[in-house]
Amino acid sequence: MKREGTPLLVVENLRKDFGNVRALSGIDIVLDAPGVYGFLGPNGAGKTTTFKIICGLLRPTGGRVFINGHDVHRDPKKAFQRLGVQFDAPAFYPYLTGRENLQVVSIWAGRTAGVMIDQLLFRAGLQGAAQRRVEGYSWGMKQRLGLASALLFDPQLVLLDEPTNGLDPGGIADIRNMLPRLAYEEGRTVFLSSHRMEEVEQVCDHVTIIHRGAIAASGTPGELATGDACVEVRAKDVQTALGILGDLDGVRELRMIGRDRLRFSAPGSLAAGINRLLVEGGVDVEEIVRKRETLEDIFFRLTGIRSDDN
Repeated sequence: MKREGTPLLVVENLRKDFGNVRALSGIDIVLDAPGVYGFLGPNGAGKTTTFKIICGLLRPTGGRVFINGHDVHRDPKKAFQRLGVQFDAPAFYPYLTGRENLQVVSIWAGRTAGVMIDQLLFRAGLQGAAQRRVEGYSWGMKQRLGLASALLFDPQLVLLDEPTNGLDPGGIADIRNMLPRLAYEEGRTVFLSSHRMEEVEQVCDHVTIIHRGAIAASGTPGELATGDACVEVRAKDVQTALGILGDLDGVRELRMIGRDRLRFSAPGSLAAGINRLLVEGGVDVEEIVRKRETLEDIFFRLTGIRSDDN
């Protein structure tokens, strides 16, 4: 059970160096209430390094990690008692079946999973492959088995590192539908690492953005948004529109979306007059749409990196 008044996960001034390369630069994270928390960043930002330190696979250069009040390096047995982890590249015994692999994990941990194994295999969509050797599994099937393994001992805290990598669209949808149930129906705290904007935006209520080993921002998408309008313009002469908008004070993150669209952020007062300015500049505007600032827009604003750049 969770200790009363103690945050479930505390990452405190965490630093990690690999030789002369600083991978983490003093990051702080606190997770408490059940929910789905996104850990968003480009490849190489430090997400997997953070996860490995949290679950004791790497020692930090500095800082501490507590799970349910227990230091993961000084008291790992108590810290990891209700922790479940799935990494991006789950490793299993290839000559054993899916069910046998989960049985080995249960024996290794000194616990009895019993009927839970069959329930988790069904939940992961592997009931038809439970008796097949893992060497014959696709990458997506191994990802599903990794998720089943992470849930094997009824964890309070579940770390999922890129859980949808290698899954087909149906598998991705299954995982996205499962995560809110884990959090809000079963009372778990899910910490989801991903570089996929749409994945995090669809399932996460709270997002921590990491960039170059440092926390760029943390909060709900609403808290991270500036309140400015996100505007998309479709026009025949997109280059002329680009020049006009690029000269306007207040226009930010101006970029092309495909061959005939522009996207940018601007204060609401300016966004309202964009159509008039473009028409006066000789641009034939085919469509102009004001949208809320998306997580992709927030990420680009904070890091300067588009989601398709990593």
